[in-house]
Amino acid sequence: MAQRSRLLSTSPLLVVSDLQRSIAFCRSALGFGEASVWGEPPCFAMLARDGFDLMLSLADGKNGVQPNGHGGAWDVHLRVADVGAEIEALAAAGLALAKGPTDTFYGMREIEVLDPDGHRFCLAQDLGAAVEGASVEDWEGVLDVGGTKLRLVLHLSGAGDGWRGSLDSPDQGAADLPIAACRRDAGSLHLELPAIGAVYDGKVAADGAIAGTWSQRGRSWPLVFRRR
Repeated sequence: MAQRSRLLSTSPLLVVSDLQRSIAFCRSALGFGEASVWGEPPCFAMLARDGFDLMLSLADGKNGVQPNGHGGAWDVHLRVADVGAEIEALAAAGLALAKGPTDTFYGMREIEVLDPDGHRFCLAQDLGAAVEGASVEDWEGVLDVGGTKLRLVLHLSGAGDGWRGSLDSPDQGAADLPIAACRRDAGSLHLELPAIGAVYDGKVAADGAIAGTWSQRGRSWPLVFRRR
């Protein structure tokens, strides 16, 4: 079998009956940013949120719009850090939930919403990282490895001695790298990722950032994480 290149991302595409209406829904209800639009008249749009893209394509007549949502199946699954915050944002946008919140047997808390065409969006939070009274934190830093800059996105959840999390490396196409050991307090952060042979030790700076050292397979580099 021929060797394949690394898969870098995936972007859902929804066929919609009214492009501007769908753009407005994705922005106000789902928190996506300003759309890039193509065509004259406009027939295609792309929106992004937190580095993830969603594509919208205008249908050629009503027969082109065939959402799975009318049958209860998801058209798009969005994993989020905090479903509670999403529920509040949806309520502020005046959008009612189609289903949920539901805690599933596979450890997710899910809500579902329908767009104007009936596409069903599931927004889900992984409960495996949750502890009683937990805080959810997202941090981002840039690791300069010999002139190559790699973004690292850190997802933490916990309280007291019960912290855990995962790491994304978007520029390398890696997501949800497991953190085997995580110690987090008011002044410091310690991470261990044995799967990639990495350790991080940092101290909280006056501006709230965490400045420290990323060590991996015998080499070390400075790394600063800042809250997203």
